Amino acid sequence: MNRLTARVVPSLSTLPDGQRCEGPEAGISMAEGAAHHAGSCCPRWPLQVMRRVAWGLLLGPSVALSWVGCTRSARAALQRWHAPFFITCFCCAGNLLLFPLYYLGQLVGVEKRQSPTASFRQCSAFLGEEGVNLRAMLRTGAPFSVLWSLSCYLYLLALRRISASDASAILCCSRAFTFLLSWIGLRDTFMGVRIVGTILSVTGIVMMAYADGFHGDSITGVALAVGSACASALFKVLLRRRVGEEQPGGASVLLSCVGLCGACLQSWLCGLLYLMGVEDWPATQDAAWGELCLASLLSLSFTAAVTLGRSLSHPALIALGILMSIPASTAADFYLSASPQLSQVRLAAASTIGVGYLLLLFPENWDESALRWLGGLWQGRWREDTGEEVDPGTVSHAKAKPAGVAAPL
Repeated sequence: MNRLTARVVPSLSTLPDGQRCEGPEAGISMAEGAAHHAGSCCPRWPLQVMRRVAWGLLLGPSVALSWVGCTRSARAALQRWHAPFFITCFCCAGNLLLFPLYYLGQLVGVEKRQSPTASFRQCSAFLGEEGVNLRAMLRTGAPFSVLWSLSCYLYLLALRRISASDASAILCCSRAFTFLLSWIGLRDTFMGVRIVGTILSVTGIVMMAYADGFHGDSITGVALAVGSACASALFKVLLRRRVGEEQPGGASVLLSCVGLCGACLQSWLCGLLYLMGVEDWPATQDAAWGELCLASLLSLSFTAAVTLGRSLSHPALIALGILMSIPASTAADFYLSASPQLSQVRLAAASTIGVGYLLLLFPENWDESALRWLGGLWQGRWREDTGEEVDPGTVSHAKAKPAGVAAPL
């Protein structure tokens, strides 16, 4: 009987004075218990979680500031240079640098390093059986390049009619359209809270259009911004279907293909629009090259932070950085514009869009987690606060905790 019974060493503080073990054996037992407790209660995952949270706190404001700077730079270039499609193609060509940035990050953060060719072939497995060749890259990247250019082109046209803060707020509604398209096309889980977030986003768009009375350039600018958000949502859904949600390497290769298509296939269209008189190109010395290069650089920074930041931080923190672009754009318009105007209707519309955006960030099992947390709170803290007496026979004996460890709440 004794051979089949496990030996348990109780804590010294719980033993009577006559049964306490003193001497070398006590020190050995306490040392073994402390080592076992340290190994079981200090795993590596809390450090990884803290690292991902730190990256999120760094990348979130970077995403917001890069988008605000890109929007203002592109708007300044439009004021001096009426060539929105040329600006779109110039910014689109900057996506060629996304895979080199991803490879540099792999060299810094991964112990087992690969050559650029091997890494590119590994990340481009989504191209299919044809392998890595120019034809496959152009054929795969052409539809995404069209959607990317369409979204940016409509956004630039909207900036000529509405403020940057209004355009940024409406573009954040692309998450609601992404949810609807994912639910229809990718068979994602239907969630009531996200439906409420979608309704609030659409309500915010209607309020934004109503701010100037459903006439003039305001309604046209809102419609163009909504078209940009829809094109962006379709781009995200097709990217997720083609590459996958948690594949930053494949996404960087596909976006580099988008930049290649923008440089090769859309450059001739810029010249055609110039010859037809649709867009005006000023002289070389009068062109806004500084604002144009700054807009392209900040656009590349925004895309890299959103696409590649998933491997460093939690996607929700990156999404909060996109939401932060709304108050950042509003503050930039208020302090940097010549005639700052803050309408109460626009503030209410932006707040409604922000609340809907936050509801769209809820995870799938948020209700079960909330009920589990409330149940644990009811069985633990609230019973102790109310001072209810509990029958000792109905309570199971809790496992003894080592000294110096606080009980969880």
